[in-house]
Amino acid sequence: MSLRRGAVAGAGVAAGLGLAYAVQRTATLRWQVGADELAAAGRTLPGDLRHHFVAVSDGGRIHAVERGGAGIEAPTVVLVHGICLGIATWAPQLRGLGGRVVAVSQRGHGQSQAGADGYRFDRLGTDLLEVLDALDVRDAVLVGHSMGGMIAQLLAVTRPEELAGRVRRLVLVATTPGPLLTAPFSAFITAGTGRVLAAAERRGRGPFPSSLSIWAARTAFGARPSPADIQLLCWMLDAMSPAALAELLPHLLAFDVRERLGSVSLPTHAVVGTRDVLTPARTSRAIAARIPGARLTTLPGSGHMVMLERAEALCDLLR
Repeated sequence: MSLRRGAVAGAGVAAGLGLAYAVQRTATLRWQVGADELAAAGRTLPGDLRHHFVAVSDGGRIHAVERGGAGIEAPTVVLVHGICLGIATWAPQLRGLGGRVVAVSQRGHGQSQAGADGYRFDRLGTDLLEVLDALDVRDAVLVGHSMGGMIAQLLAVTRPEELAGRVRRLVLVATTPGPLLTAPFSAFITAGTGRVLAAAERRGRGPFPSSLSIWAARTAFGARPSPADIQLLCWMLDAMSPAALAELLPHLLAFDVRERLGSVSLPTHAVVGTRDVLTPARTSRAIAARIPGARLTTLPGSGHMVMLERAEALCDLLR
């Protein structure tokens, strides 16, 4: 009887694994699209971008792109992406916004390289200020998504006069003012992922196994994401340096400016999706509650990737 039960249990497990594989395979095929479909969806970068490679003070190099320019009355909009993302995140905004638009690639992402100071968040803030200075950006609207929003908040509380010399307003998209995990759990995550990411770097692979990257991408979206958006995010995740991600994670998980946000004087607008599971809506509510006069916009059904999921709504807000 026990052998029979064991065989039945084994058959059940096998059937379950087979069903899980079939579901994963079906979803993966549904979400995979080619370059032509990305272009048709407006998820490719415009062909008329101007590229800048800014040498920063610790020997690193920061890549930024620019569209539009002088003669247009709209303020310059500066776009700063989150961790594991890149300039392509902002394809709809680079296409849809008028005026001068600048998108900055943070060190360790895309063609931006770290220098001697590594990946501390204060260094990422210095990178941003040095890029704004090199491109002579003034009176800008600074839009930071996720980790980019953390860098914007950090500058606003630690270097407010320098930031105000270049920026007149902050738009903080799907970000947080403090840690999302408790300190012990953050330390556990950092230690565990560090070993995995080091192994991936040695093997020349991306930070996520190919079978998991599409599911990692899916968790960043809310209800009914488009295949083009899923594919774009997958490509960005796969292109991320595991070594850079391992260096950034401890700073990301330890970030906390909650008690200093009351000193922020720049007009601020927080934007978040109601179905964001990575930086839930409560984190943006906390930003709006702590920064004097800050406004909050919640976008029903959107997940973490607001600039893709609600591209027009974000463009309208920025206009």
